[in-house]
Amino acid sequence: MRQAINRLLGRKATESTKAPEPAVAPPVARSERADGRDNPHTIEDNSDNATRRQLVQMMLRDGLRKHGIPPGWVECRILVVNSRSRGQGLYLNLVMRHWDMLLLTYAHAFQQQLLSAITEFEPQASVWLHGISWELDVGDTCPYLDMPDPSIWVDILASDLPAPRATPAPAPAPAPAAAKPVPPPEFTPVPVTAPASPAAAPAPAPIAAVSEEDADVLADLERMFAIRDANIRQQGAPDTPVDFQNTEPSQRS
Repeated sequence: MRQAINRLLGRKATESTKAPEPAVAPPVARSERADGRDNPHTIEDNSDNATRRQLVQMMLRDGLRKHGIPPGWVECRILVVNSRSRGQGLYLNLVMRHWDMLLLTYAHAFQQQLLSAITEFEPQASVWLHGISWELDVGDTCPYLDMPDPSIWVDILASDLPAPRATPAPAPAPAPAAAKPVPPPEFTPVPVTAPASPAAAPAPAPIAAVSEEDADVLADLERMFAIRDANIRQQGAPDTPVDFQNTEPSQRS
């Protein structure tokens, strides 16, 4: 990776141009050079951390140029860290030097683009790159020096909440359809006929003369009915004297 970065930066290989070292180097110098290359807490020239720092700075400059951001607005500080869970690596601290609301709005998008560019060039960046942080060091360029009224956060939270769903109004009832006019029934005149003259009532039959034998039968019937009526009265009210007159045959004229 170091050779690829050197080619990107336009550097020439130094091993072919520098004078050969003596066969036996002093032990102290060799020890110091080994410490400088292997110590993870320092960024020495020609060390892995120095190569990674050059890669990060190059990708940061390329990202600022690509998105049209002035190069002096964002700087990068690289810290050497030693994590208990992830081991040794680097931590990037992006410093915003100039206040700009647009840059602050798209800071997250710029951070994601920078991580993607570093990972694309160095697939193992997720191993040694432990994270990115932002720092605002804008001096007097920021016009917001005092905190606003607390109610502004309430308004912001209220505006982020989803609007209540409006209850649909009931559909108006359809107007009743106008009743179709019913045509009047056809009237067929019925011919009026003169009522038939009522038949003459039959004349009552003349009462025939009662014979003497029929008169005796009638008289016997009247006596039997009188006796029956007397018995009924006596059974209904025994203490009440019966006052009636004997039935007599009518006098024939």
